This record gives sequence, structure tokens and C-alpha cells, in this order.
Amino acid sequence: MSFWDKEKNYGDYFYDIATGKIPEMECSKSITKIINELYVSGYKILDAACGGGHYLRSLIERVDPEIDYFGIDSTSYYIENACKAYDNKKIFQVGDIFDIPFSNQTFDIVMANNVLLHLPPNPIQALKELIRVSREHIIIRTTFGERNYVIQEVRESSENKNLYVEDKPTESNYFNLYTEDYFRKVFSEINPSLKVKITKDESFKNFDTRDQTNNKTGTKTISGVQQSGNIILDWRFIIISK
Repeated sequence: MSFWDKEKNYGDYFYDIATGKIPEMECSKSITKIINELYVSGYKILDAACGGGHYLRSLIERVDPEIDYFGIDSTSYYIENACKAYDNKKIFQVGDIFDIPFSNQTFDIVMANNVLLHLPPNPIQALKELIRVSREHIIIRTTFGERNYVIQEVRESSENKNLYVEDKPTESNYFNLYTEDYFRKVFSEINPSLKVKITKDESFKNFDTRDQTNNKTGTKTISGVQQSGNIILDWRFIIISK
């Protein structure tokens, strides 16, 4: 069982967004702006690491109410919530971003939002998979660093309240930062013909999700900069076209 399987409160947070109990995420609004520039009616969209399907709410409201959408996530609780939120089990399934369960070029647009930073290193296989199943475009939202960092947030276990057991973290999740040079090098090695555009995500208002996520690692803004715990979040979109 992964760390995220135990994060039921985070899954419930996604469910509340998907069902309209709480407002859309600011990043959802930003993502739909990018998709609207690329979208053609009838396009098939894959939401890789879809969480509780909360991005679908924004896609329906801001892109196309009849959008041809499918979502996968490796956390079964999130997928259960997504199916419940939309009363639809056919458009969501448990799936691994490192081994996406679809054939080559199945989707016109593939998006992966706020997930790359949480993947165990290295992310190259996941990037290859996102590119493989896309026919036209890939949209990735992730954090960037001035240098490359592999970061683990270590938490107390709910069972024994220890940070470590036999020198290994009891509970932890990744919060990695990669440079723009690193990403461009990786994409060039995967396929030199890919067209890669990287833009900052700056279209958000001040917010604080620490209470909504029921933990101290929610995100807040300070003077227009996003921060999670002690980590400054330089969110950018990687927009790839074939």
C-alpha cells in the first residue's frame, strides 16, 4: 500500500471539488485555458493521475460539456470517489502512470497535473508513457527548481508515531523539483522532434488549502508565491506537441 492509499482525507478533498461542495482548484482553471487553445470538438482526453476526477468538473464547465474524457489513478480510493462523484464507472479506472493501460496514440490530449513531483525518481518512464499514448498534445503541470532535488516528506506513522523504523521512513511521500534543462534534455532524448513549450503558471489568486486538506502540508500563497510547508512552488506547464 502506498502513502496515498492511506490519505483518505485528500481523496475526500478531491471529491468535494468534483461535486461542487468547494470551489475548483486554481490550477484547474489554468489548465482549461491551455486546453481551450488546443482543443477540437471530439478530441479524446486522458487525465493521468486524475485523483478524484476533480479536473473533469472544470473541463465540463470551461471546455466542453460533452467532453470525451477518461481518467486513471493508481490510488483506488480516489477512483472510487471519482466514480461516485459522476455516477460513472466507465470513464475512470485504476491505472499506473509508469505503465498506462492504453495503446499508442489513443488520446488526442494527455494531461498529467500535480503528479510528476510525487513520483519516485526517476520520472522518465512516466514521461515516455504520457507521450506514447498521446496522438497530438501532452500537458504536464509540475514544480521546477533552480537545481534538481529529490525530496521526501517524512511523517509519523498512525500506528506507532515514529518517523523512522530501522532507519527507513515510516510514512513518506516525494516532493521533487527538476530543472527546465533536465526536462528539455529528457524530451530531446525521448523524441528530438517533439515541440516543447514551458510556461509559468501565474494565473491564480491568493488561497490557503491547509484547512480544506486537513493537514499542515496544504498549499498557501504568500505575496503571490505558492508555498507548501517550507517548499517554494515554482509551478510551470510543459506543453508538448508531436
